Amino acid sequence: MRSLIGRLLGTIPFWLPAVLLTVVAVNQLRLAGTEALSPWSGGGFGMFSTTDAPGNRHLHAFVQNEGVRREVAIPFDLADNVRRATTLPTRARLGALAAELALLESGGSFRWDEIELQVWAVDYDAALLPDGRLVRRERFHIASP
Repeated sequence: MRSLIGRLLGTIPFWLPAVLLTVVAVNQLRLAGTEALSPWSGGGFGMFSTTDAPGNRHLHAFVQNEGVRREVAIPFDLADNVRRATTLPTRARLGALAAELALLESGGSFRWDEIELQVWAVDYDAALLPDGRLVRRERFHIASP
């Protein structure tokens, strides 16, 4: 029994990296398929198969109240949050960004009822002409204080 355990422990350095790489690759495929993770992020296993890099994604924010809808500029202070949200646009990340935008946008003078965030990616057709593709859209109701 001790010799079997010794042999198994002796082989860990050989198979452990392969298992870890497989786990990271499977997790990246799962996140890319279910949460729109950029293939260039995570383990980076899909980075050479697509132009969908985090730098080719952008975010649009719209606020709405009583039928009035307008696009708002995203402040530079939120650049890190925007980068994270466009790279892996989960509902939680977009919700946190929407909450920060709601605080900045309200200014105490006017309350918005809803914020919609849209994450777009740049794709290229066969003639290498750029086109936009909606990656994810989420709407968040803003609770009045």
